[in-house]
Amino acid sequence: MKTISVIFIGLFSSLSWAQNNLNVNSSGVILDGYDAVSYFKPNGPIKGSTQFQTKFEDAIYWFATDQNKNEFAKEPKKYAPQFGGWCAYAVADSKSKVEIDPKSFLIQDGKLLVFYNGIWADTKKKWQSTKDKSSAAYLKEAESNWPEVSKKSP
Repeated sequence: MKTISVIFIGLFSSLSWAQNNLNVNSSGVILDGYDAVSYFKPNGPIKGSTQFQTKFEDAIYWFATDQNKNEFAKEPKKYAPQFGGWCAYAVADSKSKVEIDPKSFLIQDGKLLVFYNGIWADTKKKWQSTKDKSSAAYLKEAESNWPEVSKKSP
């Protein structure tokens, strides 16, 4: 019985860490089930399906097609969202993890960035506004902040 408890606690701890580090739902799915590869295509993003799924870095990715799933498998780091799928603006601006609207995104320097867009703000708009700082400066800040932010709870 003791062995089972230790295994369960270890599994729960791993799952908790993954869910805090990565922006996944209670089933472990990232990007609210949107196809990560589709963000890089003209009509993206589109919702993925459980029929075409794979796991990468403790997150489950859904894809709209088998072709997109295979494309992701060849270069997962190219398609995976930056900053664990958390709002890029929040990582840069307030060193925090904030939920996203999976339809609010930007491909910058070949990287998938996702943003919060809701009642409080449209953070993609803030990111793209040159009023405060450039989008390149925001990305540099987010990349610099991520090692610290990744360890925080949402």
